[in-house]
Amino acid sequence: MPIFLPTPQLRRLSAVPPFRIGRIPSGVARKGVLAAGVLAVAMAGLVAVGILLPGTVDVTRSIDIAAPPERVFPLLNDLSAWDSWTPWADIESRMEGPPAGQGARRTWDDPRMGAGSLTITLSTPPSTVAYVVEVEDGAIRFEGTLSLARRGDGSLVTWTERADLGWNPLLGWTALGMEESQGRQLEESLARLRQQAESSP
Repeated sequence: MPIFLPTPQLRRLSAVPPFRIGRIPSGVARKGVLAAGVLAVAMAGLVAVGILLPGTVDVTRSIDIAAPPERVFPLLNDLSAWDSWTPWADIESRMEGPPAGQGARRTWDDPRMGAGSLTITLSTPPSTVAYVVEVEDGAIRFEGTLSLARRGDGSLVTWTERADLGWNPLLGWTALGMEESQGRQLEESLARLRQQAESSP
């Protein structure tokens, strides 16, 4: 690929009499060509691997909580309660629709996060809360599920998030990084959920 594209500005510059400079030493020219070749091969390799990587994010984390599902479920089903155990408290947002359960919705327009929404799509007490996150008018869409299973006197909470970023070599790398960062965020949030649920009466 040429370094300069044929633009009107370049065509006008081509009419100017050339300013003669000394010849570039052949050794320097060869090094420049070699460096450009290495860079091209590296870029081609990144694109090729990106094509092979899945453009999907699929993250699941679980935690045991010493509290029955009936005590944990309200913390999942009420979006305003998410402030106590997720990073939502750091994001300026507003609530829409019912305060809890199916149809409860939270929207935001944050300089770091962009514009988006989170909507509860399924609420089955005291076992399941499902939701959808859409960012930038649906350009990115996450589907999440929080499941509660009774385990003795406590609960096993399983949190799953999935997203399809589409087919794009660069998004394959993005998805790979997002799984790791999203996994850490789920783990940290579940730890705070356990603390909140076990300390509530």
